[in-house]
Amino acid sequence: MRSARLLWKILPFTLSAFASSVLLARQTGANVPIEEAKSALANGKTAEAEQRLDSILQDHPADLRALILKGVILDSQKRYSQAEGYYQRALKLAPNSAQVLNNMANHFLGSGDRPQARQFYLKTIAIDPHHANANLQLAQMSIEDRRGQQALAYLSNLDNSTNTDTDTALLRARALALVGQCSAASQLLGKIEDQPNAGVNLYFSTGMTFAQCKLYERAENSFSRVLDADPTNFDVQYNLALASLEAGHPDRAIAVLETALRQRPDDPDCLFALAQAYLKQERTLDAAALLAKVQKLAPDRAEVVLLLAQVSARLEFFMDAAESYEKYLKLKPGDDVGRRERAFMLACADQFNRALPDLEWYVRKHPSDGVGFYELGVARSVVEEDRRAAFHDLNRALELNPGLSSARYARALLNMQAQRPDAAVPDLRIFIEREPNDYRALVHLGQAYLALDRADEAADVLKRAVDMAPSARLALVYYRKALVKLGRKREAEAILTRLKQSGLVTEERKPQAGLVEYLSLAPADQRVRYLANLQKQSAANPTDPQWKLRLARELLIEGHMSNGLDTFRQLKAMFPEPELLAECGKILLDFQQYDLARQFLEPAISADQSLSGARLDLTIVRFHLQGPQIALAELYQTPATDRKGDYYLLRAQILDSLGKIEEAVQALNRGIRSAPTRPDLYLQAAGFLVKHNLIHEALNLLDQASIILPDARELLLAQAVTLDLLRREEDAQKLLIKIQARWPEWERAYVLSGMLLEIQLKSTEARQTLETAIALGADTPEVYYYLARAILHAAPDDLNAAQNAITHALTLTASDPYILVLGGKISLAQKNYSQALERLLAAKRLQPTLIPAHYALRDTYKALGDKQKSNAELDDIKRLASENPSQDTNPFSMENFLFAVRPPG
Repeated sequence: MRSARLLWKILPFTLSAFASSVLLARQTGANVPIEEAKSALANGKTAEAEQRLDSILQDHPADLRALILKGVILDSQKRYSQAEGYYQRALKLAPNSAQVLNNMANHFLGSGDRPQARQFYLKTIAIDPHHANANLQLAQMSIEDRRGQQALAYLSNLDNSTNTDTDTALLRARALALVGQCSAASQLLGKIEDQPNAGVNLYFSTGMTFAQCKLYERAENSFSRVLDADPTNFDVQYNLALASLEAGHPDRAIAVLETALRQRPDDPDCLFALAQAYLKQERTLDAAALLAKVQKLAPDRAEVVLLLAQVSARLEFFMDAAESYEKYLKLKPGDDVGRRERAFMLACADQFNRALPDLEWYVRKHPSDGVGFYELGVARSVVEEDRRAAFHDLNRALELNPGLSSARYARALLNMQAQRPDAAVPDLRIFIEREPNDYRALVHLGQAYLALDRADEAADVLKRAVDMAPSARLALVYYRKALVKLGRKREAEAILTRLKQSGLVTEERKPQAGLVEYLSLAPADQRVRYLANLQKQSAANPTDPQWKLRLARELLIEGHMSNGLDTFRQLKAMFPEPELLAECGKILLDFQQYDLARQFLEPAISADQSLSGARLDLTIVRFHLQGPQIALAELYQTPATDRKGDYYLLRAQILDSLGKIEEAVQALNRGIRSAPTRPDLYLQAAGFLVKHNLIHEALNLLDQASIILPDARELLLAQAVTLDLLRREEDAQKLLIKIQARWPEWERAYVLSGMLLEIQLKSTEARQTLETAIALGADTPEVYYYLARAILHAAPDDLNAAQNAITHALTLTASDPYILVLGGKISLAQKNYSQALERLLAAKRLQPTLIPAHYALRDTYKALGDKQKSNAELDDIKRLASENPSQDTNPFSMENFLFAVRPPG
């Protein structure tokens, strides 16, 4: 990212014009009155001087000296149009006079006609090459135009006496600075400042010149002298702050800028500089808030919009960053790097289809830019089928720019996703050498070491990551894994406790928008402010339905159902447009408000038959309200041209609920061929296939889904479930490792992994994984059931831990016989016979044919000495075994964990 340009406030440095030069003219006999007029003017008696000159010109209209002096007086009073007539009369009398031409130039310079002034100064030095004022004024103009060499040429025309003048020396220093001769300029400026009569204007000019030479500490000193004399001068405060900022003194810059802003709180330059000072102190949120304010005050300032885009990216508000780059490109449409960065922000916000064309365009146009290849590689790395190309892009980026550490990091992550940790390690180590404070990189290096069975090295780097980010759940999860592998149980338990205490805050990067409104607020306060802002905007913009729609949805999210539903009803009354009604209906369907959703979807479809998505939503609504037959009739009204993948998946679900299995399979096959796009319908279809034992077909469907929807993690988890159902446990675990690497804080992947490990009797690993899942927020009966099982198998003496786990499972559900049986067995092992009987008898009542319940009851009665009841349970076991020889010992089946067959929606 490029740093934004600092904008200095320049006070004009204007030389005095030699307006009263003594001119050789015709004898007029008016020498004495002219001298009297000059004397009066010198003493500030302008009116008297003007009266004398008018008297002279009345008698001697061609007196050249009187004409010029009259013009000077009128110029001093800013009566430029009147003055010009006198200069023109003088020019007619002496067209080739350097003095007349010089005074004419002074007149135009004073009136603001700079081009005309330049022309007359050039005419002056054409006649008199060493004319002091003309050369000095031309040098000043050249410096203002940043033409240093040209200024030095004019200054070289001056004689020695003029060259020793302070103003001249300052001009020479400024010109030297412009041509890069800063050593000579600095020496000259030092001599100027050492003069005893140096004033504030001179110090200001030397400060600007030091800044030109990037001698910021000396500039800071010069501006400080000016501020001592004029402490409330806003422009001096501003430039002193810039010098302090560039000199590496952001504290002083902030103090000066905050003082200046008390005078002009809405000055865009000052706010912009303060934002940059905040960035120097890593006060990124404060800087973002200031930049947002500056953008409102000065929307056409490209450097402001650019820096806001960069800051938004730093804060990972990628959609905000992309929008700012969009605004920037409207101001600077030819900036290829800006176009590249906009595309990269879109990629970071998962907008890959929008991002890739611009990134590909950029590398074609700029084939030597390593950053372009790096950003293209990052964008491609997320899409499964583009990952080989992503490796090529990242390799090319590092060929062009071996020092591009971010490309190494991206390549390392890509290798980790491809399960090549050995290839990831070198890149991660180089990256960490350059970015030693990046805890995420340390975690990924630890993760790679764990995959390579280098647990000692993993523990070292993960300890560094945890020390650096004590509440980072990603670091805690993997550090605990390393400690468990090393057998450091007590430390692992301590990390687990910290993991549980760290809350449920996710570290997953998400595209975000709405940055500035609540940057500095705590999350709960942000939510309150966000809702308040929505209510305010909805009231202030009654003709814009989107504000009310957002408000209605957020009210439902917050649990304010009555207010939210009332807001939706207001929307329906105020904005009957079919697209908006369909959007409202979809939201209401998501919140299971079926009847109200119907009231929106029916008129939407009636008004616009082309809303095929709304038709699917209405079909689901009718399924819930009126049953499958009416839902199917609604679905059949979909026009043939709109019957695509999603249509056929939903049709299969409804036909299955009607028992029309063959027709459902046909619809499903058509749906798969049509490439559906809704993840929920893919899961429903996979559940349908699993229900009918079409496991291979379910896997094929989910393989296709993961290509079309690579970021739908539920579909990847469903793949892992299906692989396990096919007894491909190793492949399932590999996929789960990939899911955990990409979404390290998603507890469901850990739950499933722990369940699989326990079923495979890898109980020690299962316990670790399930405890991690619970620490990440998993709170379901199955996770505690399998944790209790894993504890019994891995640490049979740790009965208290097993009891705690199964008790928690029973608080979540008291109606699962398998949980009750396991709870009874644990109570029996603890010799708590009354509790064991209570749990086991409850399990027997719920499922009388459950053989494990009878076994456990037999053992309990035996321990109590009740031989008769013990033998009765044994007889029941023999009978049940003959009637039902095979029973599933894993109560929570894999398919039910993810996609138990449910009604559509």
